[in-house]
Amino acid sequence: MKIVLLLTSMLLSQSLYAQEAPKTSTFHRLLLLNEKNELMVVKIKNSNRWVTPGWYQDDRLTIAQGLDELAAGYGVKIATPTLRGVFTLKGSQVSTRLIYTTKIKSGELKNPELIEEIKWLPIQKAVETITFPHISAQITQLSKYPDVIWGGAQTMYQENGVYGSKVVEDFYPLSGVLK
Repeated sequence: MKIVLLLTSMLLSQSLYAQEAPKTSTFHRLLLLNEKNELMVVKIKNSNRWVTPGWYQDDRLTIAQGLDELAAGYGVKIATPTLRGVFTLKGSQVSTRLIYTTKIKSGELKNPELIEEIKWLPIQKAVETITFPHISAQITQLSKYPDVIWGGAQTMYQENGVYGSKVVEDFYPLSGVLK
């Protein structure tokens, strides 16, 4: 009887203190630049949200395949993307955000099904147009130091219908040379 009680109490205490591992997603953001070094920003259909193209990692595609497929959805082929940032985004869930830059090699630009409008803008104007402050902050950092791969962490929130972000961990160089 004592053994049964001991085992029961051990199981109960273990379940009380056991925590489920947080579900973390990985999002790949592609900063597409044209020959004028303008950044592509896209408006999500039926919303007033402007972003840069991206996709959540799944078990179907490798990173290279996913980035190529993302570009193909816009009707273009791209040069080999360069990793520029690895960020943590905290909100309702935790997400790792990998940011790549690349140039368009060929193709005819088209709107994918979920995209209402595409614009090519100078980087500063693009940053001002993008709806989400965490994306704008990341792009600003990457554009200031193009030879560095950056890390950092931010939170994203929405207050009174307006998106905001807060730096949780300052941007820091993961690799490269600050100039």
